Amino acid sequence: MQQWPAPPSPRPGWVTVAITYCGICGTDVEEYLQGPVVIPTAPHPLTGAQAPLVLGHEGAGIVLAAGPGSGLEPGTRVGLENSVGCGHCSACLSGNRQLCPQLAVMGLMMDGALAEAVNVPASMCAPLPSGLPDEAGALAESLAVAVRAVRRAGGVAGMDVHVFGAGTIGLMTAQVARAGGARSVTLRDPSPARSARAAAMGFEVMPPDRNGESVAVVFECSGTAAGIRDSLSATAKSGTTVVLGVHDRPREIDLLAQLMNERVIFASLSHAMNDDYIPAIELLRDGKVDYEALITDRVPLQDAVTRGIDPLVADPESHLKVLIACGG
Repeated sequence: MQQWPAPPSPRPGWVTVAITYCGICGTDVEEYLQGPVVIPTAPHPLTGAQAPLVLGHEGAGIVLAAGPGSGLEPGTRVGLENSVGCGHCSACLSGNRQLCPQLAVMGLMMDGALAEAVNVPASMCAPLPSGLPDEAGALAESLAVAVRAVRRAGGVAGMDVHVFGAGTIGLMTAQVARAGGARSVTLRDPSPARSARAAAMGFEVMPPDRNGESVAVVFECSGTAAGIRDSLSATAKSGTTVVLGVHDRPREIDLLAQLMNERVIFASLSHAMNDDYIPAIELLRDGKVDYEALITDRVPLQDAVTRGIDPLVADPESHLKVLIACGG
């Protein structure tokens, strides 16, 4: 925990958000332990930010102050989608600013939500429905990653689905697939603890390296060499593999097997506000995602390192989604 200057009055189109909750992501842990990794060491071309800066890109809170033209009133409860684009490139104009060449993500290329308050563009904010807890709002960002992945698969209604990796993103992807009408959803993870959690949430479980029947849609959420290998092997002829796990190095793929089986590989990166983040909020509002089952720890901001990041590093199987209560 470090003292950091309070954000200034928001400029036009921006708001100051008093953060209520912020989730810790694996990216936060990596930056804390080994950074700067993604955080720029020279001024970012869009935001001008560089290390050091405040981490945290899974936030929710209450608008504290609004700059001219923001369109948001103080007191509005919001979830933070977290991305900023240039606004002029083809990706931004199509609503996919996460693909902008100058992409900036809150907590990586500008100050983030592991703080009592932060300034963000109003375009990053989505009002939260009344009755939806701020804790759920903080999980909307990671849920939106799963929403996009299922959308990239082209839909899963009536299909058998396998998900490799039963971490937060894997379990969210499984829940979105179930809400999307999948006939069956099976989680595949080498960890007994994670597999048990998936089973407790009503999913079928299977060891990742077990040979079995292939299925039409497979989601690779592990980010491991074994995960991508086994995901492709589990994909049926003419089936689809969606890769959303973050791989830290190149992986070998048997392209001949892909060709002979006419399998399709899609990559799925982050989320878009209208197509993914707002639908994630709607899933939470409608009770179609059990977010409570994913939260293993609730920690006050002053203990974010000792009771948040450190346990995730020391015992990742026992700690899934750690929420930091920031006091907004």
